[in-house]
Amino acid sequence: MSHSPLRLETPRPRPPPLPVRAYTPKISRSREENDAQRNDANTPNSGGRAASPSAIATSTVPSPRSRTRTRDPTPPPSARKRSSTPSQLVRSELEDFAEHCRAWYFDQNDNAGRLMTHTLATLPPSQRAPYARLQASIRSAYHASVNARRNAEFKAHLSATHPGGSLMPHSRADPDGPLAKKERYERFERFVRTWCTIGMPGTKPLFEGLWVVMRLQVVPEHLGGAGRFRIEWEIDDAVFKEAAGKEFMLEAIDILKGVLAFEESASNRRTPSLNGSASYSAFSPLFTIHSRSQSQPLPSDISAPTRALKVPPISSTTQTKRPRAASDPFTDTPALSSSYSSTATTARLSTSGSTLTDEPVTPTTPPIDVEEFFPTVTTRSEFCESDNYMRTWTAPDLPNSELLSLLSVFPTFITRTTLPRFPVSKAKRRLSDLEVNETADQFKRIRAGTGSMWVGSKPRRPNYRGGWWTRFKLWLQRIFC
Repeated sequence: MSHSPLRLETPRPRPPPLPVRAYTPKISRSREENDAQRNDANTPNSGGRAASPSAIATSTVPSPRSRTRTRDPTPPPSARKRSSTPSQLVRSELEDFAEHCRAWYFDQNDNAGRLMTHTLATLPPSQRAPYARLQASIRSAYHASVNARRNAEFKAHLSATHPGGSLMPHSRADPDGPLAKKERYERFERFVRTWCTIGMPGTKPLFEGLWVVMRLQVVPEHLGGAGRFRIEWEIDDAVFKEAAGKEFMLEAIDILKGVLAFEESASNRRTPSLNGSASYSAFSPLFTIHSRSQSQPLPSDISAPTRALKVPPISSTTQTKRPRAASDPFTDTPALSSSYSSTATTARLSTSGSTLTDEPVTPTTPPIDVEEFFPTVTTRSEFCESDNYMRTWTAPDLPNSELLSLLSVFPTFITRTTLPRFPVSKAKRRLSDLEVNETADQFKRIRAGTGSMWVGSKPRRPNYRGGWWTRFKLWLQRIFC
């Protein structure tokens, strides 16, 4: 049996389908590589056997090493962009706001004042607390610096001025001569005409007290005057420093001590309004020199866990209602030991604790340590330890004739007031008639204008009443006036 020369080849079996790839590489291979692999899989091997599925699978599935090579290179951590956190943004904004506040208060920069006011006006209520607190602290630091500078100027000028030392040299050589009397009258008349006016109410108490001192100095003792002794007048230093500014303070010291020869000495008593010495708070209402910069006083921090707030007894008439004005006659006088803001805040926490959980939480700014933006402020109580004492002024040893000449300078709105009198020895009350808290020394004092005055122990010169003509005019004045 003969075989055909052309032998038919056995048909090649169809290759199995490719397995489904579980991982898709980030960068796929090109179409040419895929076609080349498919053609290699379809071509017969040298042994006439088909390619095994395991070989195909190993050739198509990428290895872990190939995956890592196809990924993009990861940049180093230093090259990545770091987003600014909200606390960093708030901190930088607070620093800018603090610079505007310092420029407005300390340098009186109008542009900084406008930026400060605009910042406070555009802030949401939830973010206004740290800004208002920062503004109040810088404002209190400014007022503390102004107060310290004013106290230093007052003490320096007071210690540099000697009784009668502001007169001209020829007047100081003969203080009882006509030239000295003329200079005293002219300078005192110019001082009264400049500062003692109806349009300046701040200086009126000082001039009223000065008129009473000089008027009672020429009245005899049996008529309620000082007679042969010199009057001592105790007033507060704040009368000079805060009545009408720095110029009035310096000129008043110059006239009273340097021209009229008043003698002064520090009193042992403190200012009556500062005997309690309540600590000064940066959040209390302050007198604002710049009218465009006003902020609301902030209550105490209610979220601080370290503060142990003592809950006061809650009144159903005052604490649970809205705060009223200080001039409202239907409100009780608040206690001096605690401020209204802390009391009201504590009362709200104790009475409406259930309502706080029902209300949605308002997003607030992250906690920022505001104290690091400015130095520690010197409180008002520290100034009170050395600066807010009463001062005793002793009346000058001038004759009655010159005192009457100086009294004619005062305007009518000062002289029309009723002249008080010192208690006469015959009409002096018994100790049993005195009140419980009143002493014999307090009974000798009288109050007129500002401060208190009494008859001192320093005697006047022997010829203080002058000649017979001066005494005769005073006698006529006592009869007809």
